[in-house]
Amino acid sequence: MIQRIQSIYFLVAAISMTLISFKVPVYTLNETLFMAQDDTKMFILTIVGAIFSLLGLFMFKNRKFQMKLIRLTVLIEMIIGVRLFMLFNKFEVVLNNSLLFLMAFALIALIMAYRGVKKDDDLVRSVDRIR
Repeated sequence: MIQRIQSIYFLVAAISMTLISFKVPVYTLNETLFMAQDDTKMFILTIVGAIFSLLGLFMFKNRKFQMKLIRLTVLIEMIIGVRLFMLFNKFEVVLNNSLLFLMAFALIALIMAYRGVKKDDDLVRSVDRIR
């Protein structure tokens, strides 16, 4: 499990989403910092993204399911981005730079994990063709 580089990427994505959920202020409105826990939808989305990343880490024997989980987690991150964009337009909030960095970091880690899983799947398929 840990020998594969995509396992590290899954772990990085899960840690990033967990930090967004609990430690990093998401946005500022009228000099008040808001955490993901203050916004129920944001909190649920970030927790689900972290859980899906961890689940993908442990589903190393089922590559197809792993790829579906990665795509679903990327979709969840996109939904979080759209939600932040809607808050930004509606309330003129100021987004936290560390939040944007962690979201980008998690997204890049998930894309790299997808590439690793796809590479493993292609390798297994090419070996099956030889037999």
